[in-house]
Amino acid sequence: MNSGQTIITFGSLILLSVAILNLNKFIGESDITLAQSRYRLEALSILTSRIELASQYFFDEASTDTTSEKNLSDFVNPSHLGFDSNDDGYVDDFDDFDGITEPDTGRSGVIYNVTYNIDYVKLVGDKFVASSQREYHKRMTISITDGYTDPLLYRFANGEKIRDTLRVSFVHSYWFYN
Repeated sequence: MNSGQTIITFGSLILLSVAILNLNKFIGESDITLAQSRYRLEALSILTSRIELASQYFFDEASTDTTSEKNLSDFVNPSHLGFDSNDDGYVDDFDDFDGITEPDTGRSGVIYNVTYNIDYVKLVGDKFVASSQREYHKRMTISITDGYTDPLLYRFANGEKIRDTLRVSFVHSYWFYN
């Protein structure tokens, strides 16, 4: 083997090594991306199930009596959203969720923190805006993050890993049917 063939052989080995390293890096990044997508999809699934759960509750403690239509003054004061004095720690109407943070374990075993915030809203133009008055509409905002020191749900900002929060809001309204 002459020196030209030796140089070509070494060059080929170097190119093969670089290609293998790049392929390994690409597979590792793809694996992280797939795991991130799985965690996000699982978190969205938990958010959806929490929306369905919350939607089954009465609008307000006053609306549990379905025999008569309620006025705005019958509903809980906006500054007292959350558990009522007679709830004994059990959710029995929509606004009882306010301020609750609870863990939820997805099928993957990841522990997510689910936080609820409730406020009264009114329709102004084409948007719902927070109201400091009683209204016939309450908005629930559900936020979910993972409970790990090194976050599983994250994004990069300025080269740093930042914990990401998935958040969804929906409006629950009071309707009375005769």
